[in-house]
Amino acid sequence: MRINARHLTASGLIAAFTLLAGCNTVSELIGDGEQVDYKSTVRGDPLSLPPDLSAAEIKPQYTAPGGAASAVAYNQSVAEATKANAAGATVLPTVAGMEVKRSGDLRWLEIDQDPNIVYPKLIAFWTDEGFTINRDNAQAGIIETDWAENRAKIPGNFLRRTLGSIIDMVSDSGERERFHTRLERVNGKTEVYISHERMVETQMDRDGSQFKWLPANEDPGLNAAMMSRLMVFLGADQARAEQQIKQSAAASAVTTQPVASFVSGATALSLNEPRDVAWRRVGNAISAAGFKIDQTDATAGTYVVRYLDTDTGVKRQEANFISRMWGDKGNLTPLPYTVAVNQQGAQSFVTIHDQNGNHDESATAQRILTVLAQKMQ
Repeated sequence: MRINARHLTASGLIAAFTLLAGCNTVSELIGDGEQVDYKSTVRGDPLSLPPDLSAAEIKPQYTAPGGAASAVAYNQSVAEATKANAAGATVLPTVAGMEVKRSGDLRWLEIDQDPNIVYPKLIAFWTDEGFTINRDNAQAGIIETDWAENRAKIPGNFLRRTLGSIIDMVSDSGERERFHTRLERVNGKTEVYISHERMVETQMDRDGSQFKWLPANEDPGLNAAMMSRLMVFLGADQARAEQQIKQSAAASAVTTQPVASFVSGATALSLNEPRDVAWRRVGNAISAAGFKIDQTDATAGTYVVRYLDTDTGVKRQEANFISRMWGDKGNLTPLPYTVAVNQQGAQSFVTIHDQNGNHDESATAQRILTVLAQKMQ
């Protein structure tokens, strides 16, 4: 258990060390933590937003009813609903036409329902899991949660159950995740993609007095766990949902070469996959990279994203009062870029296009492709 000194008084510090000293003596009573038990940290110290996301887009009206949800409470509610179904009730009817799909290491959930029906259910799912919604765009089919802490990663569940809020007040996992959910309308069905970003509080000096939140690698197993929980939330039997996730993992292809590589002499990426698979993979990379998606088009194979390039060396500033009268918005506004996926032979190519639809070969386009390539490794 890591103690968060920011929340300790002098007396609390003594109590915390007393608890830590006793942890070894009661270790046999402390079982393994649950895999998922999120608590939103939106009310705590906020992590910095990416440059292409403004605070105005945050929608705090989506909050978990009654506080943060726990895995124990959720699983208990599922068990009760299953028992009610056995008695003839329809509290949680089975959802037909729901299947986990996978191509290589890319996984998604295919639902035989219209996105207009699925979208509000996903909002309810994330709030039920203990998250707040940071940004959602129904037109683009995008839902992004705020940063949350997985309390299951904190050892000492026996002490947490016994002392409750006292332990929660002084303990911290040192990790945060936020999830990205993307919906796509394909062949009359809804495809749901789940990805996440991780931040780890990292010690920056030898004496442990300075810590900094740094990005960490995504955990594919966590994405699979949340997809399984989503299936149960939508009405699937828990055993069936877990079985589909395991089967999709067993069917994954082994890749020894990087998924995406730069085309020599061109501002483009190449993927050794057909366009439909490459388009899905690029969409996951865009979400994982934190780009704001304005529009998607599966038929055209395009994504319209917003990006504010902070590496150009140009000073960032807002327009003043007089210049705003003439329509000047300054250079703090993220610009739209189109990420296009096209197929040539057995390969697919990813290119960036500007606002006028022209192939963008600038340093900014190169940086966007570099980020996407990293997320597709």
